[in-house]
Amino acid sequence: MSLNPRIGRQAGFGLVELMIGLLVGMIIVAAALSLLTTTMSSSNDSIKMTRLDQELRQTMTMLTRDLRRATIWDPAADVFRVSAGTPLTLSGTSGNVTVSNGAGNLAAIGAKAVGGTLVYKKGTTAYRGSITAYDAGTKSYSVTIGTAWPTTVKAVDGVPAGSWSILRPESIVIDSGTCVLFAYDDPNVDPPSSSVYYDTKERFGYRYDALQQAVEIRTSAASTDTCSSGGSWENLTDENTVQITGFRVTDNSPATLASSGFTVAVREFTIELKGQLKSDPGVKRTIRETVRVRNDRVS
Repeated sequence: MSLNPRIGRQAGFGLVELMIGLLVGMIIVAAALSLLTTTMSSSNDSIKMTRLDQELRQTMTMLTRDLRRATIWDPAADVFRVSAGTPLTLSGTSGNVTVSNGAGNLAAIGAKAVGGTLVYKKGTTAYRGSITAYDAGTKSYSVTIGTAWPTTVKAVDGVPAGSWSILRPESIVIDSGTCVLFAYDDPNVDPPSSSVYYDTKERFGYRYDALQQAVEIRTSAASTDTCSSGGSWENLTDENTVQITGFRVTDNSPATLASSGFTVAVREFTIELKGQLKSDPGVKRTIRETVRVRNDRVS
């Protein structure tokens, strides 16, 4: 009886088959690693762009929010109330004059009107004068008049109640396009009849610091402070993470409307902000936004 030599043998892969299997496995692993690397790189780029976008968006949101509500003037209600029932007496009709009221009613407005414009409406003409100071002792204003007011203002009837008002000071200033200053209202005084300012924290601003490549915010200032002098400034953006490469505020307000001696101006500004990541300058972003100031300018 002959024995079958195949009996008892186990089947398996040959060397060639093993090599082919290893090659296929390596191709699959390489493809998986490539996909993983691509996914991680894409995710990393997305995180970087999100980080930059959040920094720019946060800065833009703060700037547009503050600029939109600029020119909220604290004594507006008092001016309306006092002017409705209070006549004025002027020491002259041109140049530097003193404006007062015998009952001292101007004390209700006080020094908060300094910097504003005194307006006297007669017929279709509006006469103006710049309020430069307030005297708490005499409860009167120092007013500079350019174009002469009617002689009857001094010689006959003075300025009747209901015919005058005070226009709020201009509260938005743009300097070279890289700095914008504004105020929510005029600084308060203590007491209200005093001529001494004590609160300057209602004047704000934003400016570009090219040296640190950052946007700065003004946290407090006096009415005489400018973009380059005075005031307290601090970085709003993190210069260690994001480099601001461009910051510009452009006034693109439409034409003013004129009526009965007054002009009403709609104020609209476009803000452009450019930035890049400090760790990866190739990650760049530019955002623009147009903001309309809620309070129109009356002059």
